Amino acid sequence: MPASTPIPLPADPPAAAARIRAQALALGFDAIGFARAALRPEARDRLAAFLAAGQHGDMGWLAERTAARSDPHTLWPEALSIVALGLSYAPEGDPLATLGQPDRGNISVYARNRDYHDVFKGKLKHLAQFIAARFGAEVKVFVDTAPVMEKPLAAAAGLGWQGKHTNLVSRRHGSWLFLGEI
Repeated sequence: MPASTPIPLPADPPAAAARIRAQALALGFDAIGFARAALRPEARDRLAAFLAAGQHGDMGWLAERTAARSDPHTLWPEALSIVALGLSYAPEGDPLATLGQPDRGNISVYARNRDYHDVFKGKLKHLAQFIAARFGAEVKVFVDTAPVMEKPLAAAAGLGWQGKHTNLVSRRHGSWLFLGEI
């Protein structure tokens, strides 16, 4: 990958963050935060332990590209910051209500609407275009399909914390957030 020309930082980073946050909310994102393009060592250690214990089961792809997965700079050496975003998919009612009705089927909440990859990626691209046009930044978007450790990055950006079930938990949205990054 050829090295790109470094983009100067905005003169007023808090103002830039506020503009990006406002645009993200206007586009319909439910959570937004900012983090350095680096993972904490404990995130890398947890990934190594998870893989060593075979907890990834049949998901062999998780063990591939672990260097890229554990360090955003292996994907993009010039990356300075991550914009972590969340899109809520919380149901209107209790998703467990139909479990007691043997004559009714139940579909997982995340699968009840359009494919979140398509919806989320479209919104991410719009926000990325805004950031590129407004601040001259080079951007890439990620939604669940690249070797990026989304949950630790989202936690570092203040969107929530990783629970014992390994999902990101938000004070406002619970664990009902799709995650993506710019």
